[in-house]
Amino acid sequence: MRVLVIDDDEDFRKLALLWFRSYGIEADGAANGAKGLALQRARPAAVIVTDIFMPEMEGIETIHDLRREFPEAKIIAMSGRDPRVKFDVFQVARELGAARTFKKPFKFEDLVAAVRELTGVGAVRH
Repeated sequence: MRVLVIDDDEDFRKLALLWFRSYGIEADGAANGAKGLALQRARPAAVIVTDIFMPEMEGIETIHDLRREFPEAKIIAMSGRDPRVKFDVFQVARELGAARTFKKPFKFEDLVAAVRELTGVGAVRH
């Protein structure tokens, strides 16, 4: 099982990769949606965890393109920023195909559990 983490926050992305790897989950990272799509095309992941607000190619567009090109991949959308918009970005993400959403900050254990649930891989103790 592979996970692709797409997030423009380098510290978060590195921490997420370390966390997944500590659970024995192969993980790659990308700094934005365009780089994430390129990486997914080169080395498809079973689960893609993407931030919603990013420069260059934001998460909603990324989810749309991932769903079109990789309909079998499971997508988890996340965000910690208050977008100050009048619509629910998590609802939009779910409507476009995100299987789960997370509001930052969250517990990495919960993210790992969601990845395992979406892939049908049982829980493994850390």
